[in-house]
Amino acid sequence: MCESCGCQGNISAGGTLNLVGDQQEESASQASAEQQPWVERVSDTLQSIVKGVIGSNRRPPRRFKSLLHGTWLRHPLHPALSDVPIGAWVLAAVCDVIWLIAPATNAWAARAAEAAVLVGIIAALGAVVTGLSDWSDSYGAERTVGLLHGLLNVSALLLYVVSLALRFQIGTGETIPAAVLGFVGVGAVLFAGYLGGDMVFGKGTNVNHTAWEAAGEDYEAVLPVEGVVENKLYRVLVAGVPVALIRRGEQYAAISATCTHAGGPLDEGTLEGDVVTCPWHGSRFCIRDGRALTGPATIAQPRYAVRVQNGQVELKRLGGH
Repeated sequence: MCESCGCQGNISAGGTLNLVGDQQEESASQASAEQQPWVERVSDTLQSIVKGVIGSNRRPPRRFKSLLHGTWLRHPLHPALSDVPIGAWVLAAVCDVIWLIAPATNAWAARAAEAAVLVGIIAALGAVVTGLSDWSDSYGAERTVGLLHGLLNVSALLLYVVSLALRFQIGTGETIPAAVLGFVGVGAVLFAGYLGGDMVFGKGTNVNHTAWEAAGEDYEAVLPVEGVVENKLYRVLVAGVPVALIRRGEQYAAISATCTHAGGPLDEGTLEGDVVTCPWHGSRFCIRDGRALTGPATIAQPRYAVRVQNGQVELKRLGGH
């Protein structure tokens, strides 16, 4: 302690006071924040807002978050919804072209385009909400691409809202400015779709991270029975694949240790009863049957059959591929 002011610090061998506490840490944090690219700062802020709205930080079961991810559907909800506005708006563009070719005789095409734009807007609202929910659990390069993907989709949505307003104002839906806005909008949404495909196929966003795990044909010994403590998660290898194993009395359960959502290590997660929580994004699975209980995960964990033979715990993957 410094005798002159009572502050905490370290005295060097030369008698110099080194104030290295909270002030230096705060300065380093501020400098780091200033050096962070603007897109990262925007992403951090937006993700915090989205997580607060959908309840990512609430205690389980976080039903609203799971609803938006599609956990109840056992399939990601966002891609299922996003196909609707893309199809509707492409159809609207085709109808607008038909109307522009012969406005006098193809007035029906303008009304058809109007209806398609409306359907696309309604579906896009759901796609935006579910997309933000999925994006809130992304990071790194996929988060940056996802941000641009989302901005393009929101821009397209706003263009179509204005386009629809112009069509309603005319009454018959026959308006060239509205059609032009639609053409720009469909271009934006198609490019956004390209970026979405890059996220999935190029960066592996929301793909099943256990899809290519090996499955042996025979049981494989992993641990001696006397070495397995009850109610403790063990990480073992079966056919080279990490598996989370638990013992309850004479009963055993085992599922893949790699989270289907983003590859998190389930064996390092928390265990409450029969439910294991991924340490990365909070997905929850039933260790008995592998079911995804809480998002962002939507796909069940691969299960393993367990038997005890010759004093050894043996495992074999169920279902194969």
